[in-house]
Amino acid sequence: MEPNPTPFALLLQLQRNPRPFTRAEVQQLPRDRQGVYAIWEPPEYGESSDTCTYVGMSTTCIRRRLLDHINDETNPELRYHLQDFRDHLTFTVVFTTGDTQTRALERHAINTWQPPTNRRYPITFLIPPTPPTPPRSPPPPHHKDRPTPAR
Repeated sequence: MEPNPTPFALLLQLQRNPRPFTRAEVQQLPRDRQGVYAIWEPPEYGESSDTCTYVGMSTTCIRRRLLDHINDETNPELRYHLQDFRDHLTFTVVFTTGDTQTRALERHAINTWQPPTNRRYPITFLIPPTPPTPPRSPPPPHHKDRPTPAR
């Protein structure tokens, strides 16, 4: 990796070399390395590429963080994806240098891909809200002096 890769270069790197999201694959990662990871679902019918389901980071040990997802997921939306699609999910990792780079890359990936299971971007917020209906104006007052329309 180049000394100061751009956020775009890191984002591209985060899309490469997916691995099956299994305990055995995660345990092959080095210990005590910080970085950003993405969990991917296979393409649905008619789509050409995988869909990013979740983006996360760790500033201490990315390996431990991914194992947390496998062992006991607390995010209900992500837990659903992990249970129902476990055999089809993949993950990717980018190791980073420094908390600032780690947090910036995670934020950039979430803003770019808007994964549906990230709590900051629940799926309901991806659909534009319906504007409120304006209040109805009261009917004009009835006046005795107003002429009755001719029939």
